[in-house]
Amino acid sequence: MDRKNFFLGMACIVGAFALFFLTKPEPKPAGATAPAAQVAPAQVAPAALNPKPNTSLAPTAQAAKPVARADAKFFVIENEHIKVTLTSRGGAISKIELKKEFADVSKAGIVTFNAGNDESALALAVKNQATGKLEAVLSEFAAQSGASAHSITLVGSLDGARVERTFSFVAPKAGETTEGYSLRFATKVIPASGKPAPSVWVSTGCWQPTVGDSANQFLSVLAYDGEDLTRVGLDKFTDSNGFFGLGARKAQVEHPVASVAKPLLWVASGNQFFAAILHPVDAAARGPRTEVVVLPVPLEAGKRGLHAFASWETVPAADLSRTLEGDFFVGPKEYARVAALPDGQVAVLQFSKLLGFISFGAICKLLLAVLGGVHWLLEWSGVWSWGWAIVLLTCLIKLVTWPLTSIQMKAAKKMQKFAKPMQDIREKHKDNPEKMQKELMKLYTENKINPFAGCLPILIQMPIFFGLYTAFQTTVELRLHSFLWIADLSAPDTIFHLGSFPVNLLPILMGLSMWQSMRMTPNPSTDSSQKTIFLMMTLLFPVICYPMPAALTLYMTIQNLLTILQTWLTKEDPEVVVIEPTPKKVKG
Repeated sequence: MDRKNFFLGMACIVGAFALFFLTKPEPKPAGATAPAAQVAPAQVAPAALNPKPNTSLAPTAQAAKPVARADAKFFVIENEHIKVTLTSRGGAISKIELKKEFADVSKAGIVTFNAGNDESALALAVKNQATGKLEAVLSEFAAQSGASAHSITLVGSLDGARVERTFSFVAPKAGETTEGYSLRFATKVIPASGKPAPSVWVSTGCWQPTVGDSANQFLSVLAYDGEDLTRVGLDKFTDSNGFFGLGARKAQVEHPVASVAKPLLWVASGNQFFAAILHPVDAAARGPRTEVVVLPVPLEAGKRGLHAFASWETVPAADLSRTLEGDFFVGPKEYARVAALPDGQVAVLQFSKLLGFISFGAICKLLLAVLGGVHWLLEWSGVWSWGWAIVLLTCLIKLVTWPLTSIQMKAAKKMQKFAKPMQDIREKHKDNPEKMQKELMKLYTENKINPFAGCLPILIQMPIFFGLYTAFQTTVELRLHSFLWIADLSAPDTIFHLGSFPVNLLPILMGLSMWQSMRMTPNPSTDSSQKTIFLMMTLLFPVICYPMPAALTLYMTIQNLLTILQTWLTKEDPEVVVIEPTPKKVKG
């Protein structure tokens, strides 16, 4: 493949990448919540919500008198990873502090789940059969005796039924370690009369949006049934003008998700780096149906989050009580950690899809697994260990692709030696494309030239590039880890600002190294259009990568430097004898 085709191929990659980057959902500010009348009937959940100021759901009228938030009592259980603060108002989780996760590079605060959300996580709600609306259970719950630093049981009432809520950290089995970010919960509703206890809805809680996810691509609610992953983002609750009016829609008040005859295995809320996963552990108790209602959460400074209420149609016990028991994972989306969770919870990593349907999930998982292994080997290097891990990962990828790149370079150099005969054939048969192709193929055959030899390295490197782009956007392992002048590998390497414009050094270095790498690439043709493509590549790539995580631009810069080294080390082939096609003799 000559240099023109090489650059055209690379330009296609850049174009696909630009489309991938530019077509991410980018919701506009919410403004006022759309009235229910503006929502299409098909978009309204069967359990429509009854909103009240500062709450997502109305307090249930049949429950005991709600207590004011200021008058609520608080209870704390904790382990080495998380501190869980429970409230007597509904017997749910007010907040969870991640004790080992700092909020930002200043390390002045820690990440807090459900911060700013007026609705508690694992809060209960029931459907009012008369109105078909969900109503929050806000009655007072009291702690039973025997509570400890690792376990507590809260008891309250609901429409005359006794409600027991237990929260505890699962004790590890012999030879095993407990999952430090998982909380075991159980909610049992025991009816006083002869009718079955009502099914309850449980809230996932809410995460704050992250600075690096300005388009809110990863701020979402996820639901998984074992085969299909359903994602609901803020775009559902934002007015959209569509594309030139096509696909325009009004913001929804709530968004329903239903799974009939195949209950959901788990429901989660998450942002770029953290997730809260609601996972019922008893498959038999999940029942035949799951309903979910997703709601936007107003936060401070005009921000918004998302949470959901989920209901599993649990089967009543012999005493007509209903029990929902499960694990509530609240923590960082570390690949090794979430991959070890059951029922496909690794899907919370939300690996993006190119053009919306080409998945790089498999290669993302492979690259993250290799990166984790490399980091394990380099932990001794200290605070820069993750940066060195990226450097070593880049070297390993280059080592694997080195033979393919050598084939590409040798093919380009060989094509360069035949540039003149190929140009002569094109000029001679420019009015006869079929004859031109036959003569070119004859020249290739007689001189053992494979014009497609340079394609394979591009095809190999493209999924690696997109895989790393996808993986590095949500790799919490890199979050707040420094390397060289980079303060945070999961964010751009801004060194200073010119006014409000951030100056990022790595994309500039990446562009310069790309320019030098392409400059050293053998040129089998003198087509002037290559200069335009060359300039477009070296300018467009740094612009696209400018706001991306420093980890990705670090990888690309090191990759370019290694390619420059390989080009320099590649020796010239022995002199090639050009065998031009022999013209046929004309009988006469």
